[in-house]
Amino acid sequence: MSKIACYNWNCVLDEVIERLKKNHVLLSGYKEADKVVVWCEIEEKGWLERIKETQKRGKQVILYQMGVWAHDRVRPPWNEKLVSDVICVWGEGDKEKLIKYGTPAEKIIVTGCPIIPRLKPRVKHEGKNVVFALEHWDLGEDVVENNIVAAELRKLKGVKVITKGVQKENHTEIFENPVESDRFSGNHLDVVAEVLSTADLVVAISESTFAFLAECLDIPVIIADIWTPKIRGKDPRYLEFKSNFSNGVTKVKLENLNKEILWQLKNPQVKRKERAETARLQGGVDIEDPVGELIKIIEK
Repeated sequence: MSKIACYNWNCVLDEVIERLKKNHVLLSGYKEADKVVVWCEIEEKGWLERIKETQKRGKQVILYQMGVWAHDRVRPPWNEKLVSDVICVWGEGDKEKLIKYGTPAEKIIVTGCPIIPRLKPRVKHEGKNVVFALEHWDLGEDVVENNIVAAELRKLKGVKVITKGVQKENHTEIFENPVESDRFSGNHLDVVAEVLSTADLVVAISESTFAFLAECLDIPVIIADIWTPKIRGKDPRYLEFKSNFSNGVTKVKLENLNKEILWQLKNPQVKRKERAETARLQGGVDIEDPVGELIKIIEK
């Protein structure tokens, strides 16, 4: 039996860990592990040190994707090089991006997104539900753009606005019909799946993982184009960073937000092909068992 250290973030490895338990010893620390599975390589959080120490012992480090744009620090202004022995990504689009920015192709394996199997089918419901996915930035810090978008959404008539937030990272209680999930809790993805199952449209400020999962369920996603670059974690490079957006979302200025919402609620077929393509390129939805694919890499 191998000794494996799995660092689970956003509950992405929940199912992976459950399956690994049957045949392996799972450790909470990395120092005695035969293999270490990590979600990031950020130096200031100590992850790079863990990785290098593990590699010095001659053991393998596997980096998995924990969110839709998880490995963006390979891009400017960071231009970081990924050092893990194996890099698992959700879709072919993620692989192409990493290769473009200098990651050796032979280190990258497309596994699909292990979150997608936990989503629920969409269910019929009365009326129209618009879900506003709050932006979260530095821990505990208010994001002013959330308040601006929420104020605009309060002007909508004839729809129900549900606000999806993250516990300890959003002050969800001040928004309409708040629903909160805890990324450190086992029910995080269950809450996400439940909210999306009755969503007719998602509004967001960035194309977050929540917005991406909506696209995978063929739910229209509208991005309010009002984000002002901010420092994060005392890192001023975030002021230069430009967020990614797929063709599956619609970006609109704030003054056009409600008009676009009402139009797309009546015309949900808009960008359907683009959403499907995003789900394939960024999520590997054509891969039958993404959990099993990740396990194959870990056990190899």
